[in-house]
Amino acid sequence: MTQPFAPQPTASQPVAIHPQPTLAASALAIPRSGIRDIFDRVERVPDAISFAVGEPGETAAPHIVEAGCRAIMDGDTHYTNVLGTEAFREAAAGYTRRIKGLDYDPSCEIQAIDGATIGLYLALKAVIDPGDEVLIPSPYFTSYDAEVMLCGGAIRTVPLRPEHGMRLNARDIEAAIGPRTRAIILNSPGNPTGAVTPMDELERIGEVCARHGIWAISDEVYHPFVFGDEDLHGPDCIGSTAPSIAAAPGMRGRTIIVESLSKTFAMTGWRIGYLLAPHAVIEQTSKIAELMHSSVNSVAMAAGVAALNGPMDHVIAMKHHYALNRRIILDELAGCPVLSPITPEGAFYVFVDVRATGLDDVTFCHRLLDEEKVAAVPGSAFGAAGAGFVRLSYAGPIEPTREGARRMRRFAERIA
Repeated sequence: MTQPFAPQPTASQPVAIHPQPTLAASALAIPRSGIRDIFDRVERVPDAISFAVGEPGETAAPHIVEAGCRAIMDGDTHYTNVLGTEAFREAAAGYTRRIKGLDYDPSCEIQAIDGATIGLYLALKAVIDPGDEVLIPSPYFTSYDAEVMLCGGAIRTVPLRPEHGMRLNARDIEAAIGPRTRAIILNSPGNPTGAVTPMDELERIGEVCARHGIWAISDEVYHPFVFGDEDLHGPDCIGSTAPSIAAAPGMRGRTIIVESLSKTFAMTGWRIGYLLAPHAVIEQTSKIAELMHSSVNSVAMAAGVAALNGPMDHVIAMKHHYALNRRIILDELAGCPVLSPITPEGAFYVFVDVRATGLDDVTFCHRLLDEEKVAAVPGSAFGAAGAGFVRLSYAGPIEPTREGARRMRRFAERIA
């Protein structure tokens, strides 16, 4: 069938010009992750040794995978309570009691989340209004500033100092508090630094939070990965774990813990975690979450129950592996005149000062990849305070870790 032709404008009929719809200024203002820039470059160097990826090299243990598969086969694939299944919340409560010594009511103080990133957003959305300020110790994980901005908040950074081992410091935090400060995001063990803040300092930070009436939002996704000599011996004990500010006097009711199974159980792609917080907070975060996604993935929660209730052998093995890789990197860089690593106490990252090479951190990483086929993340991707440093993730295999550290040292000494 012949289609009718649309009438064409003549010289006397001007063409209508319609305005192009614009993008939101708030979206345009959100910074792109500097880690993604490195990932894009690494894809063009397929045989590179990568220290860029912040995830375990392992996959979830067989009993976790089997639980997820069984849930699918049993038809456990429907909507759930927005707080998460009862079994998942009870498992999270039991794990928290065993590992952290903290008690939370699974009926009203625990909420399943689609990974820590969405959990941080929900926590912020529940406690800050547009224009309120959030303290972020810097350098920081790349999504922290963006999430505050998405909530309409303002950012105040608190320097993490090399002379303090990049640990959180109560005095610096108090000095940064302003009249509209409503919350602080804490991260220990820290990404990108690997720093672990001890309990006595967390208690001092808790006193600051109580004095000024501010919330502590504590990102504790690396809590089991704390290193000491005991972690190099014996496969039957998880060893040290990082303390939580929620355990500090008076802080349980002022703290929102953000947890994820991604790092602890090598479940990054499962997108499953949980919030631990007072009932009043969970009321708000669950209300917001229901409007965003209705409920968390039922299959991931079934796998999560197996992870939280099951044996810790896989976690212990990863911890031993990271401890060995940590020692390899520190040994390979020891005595280098132009590279100064800050000894990490936890997570699986080492933050290395490269300023003595004469290159800025971005140029250093680009040239390291181009000339030595080693990928690292510029410290400036983690905020302005990270400039001059690079982050190495040592979660990969042992021999590439050793070779990558040797290549990095060779490159640094050659260019200096």
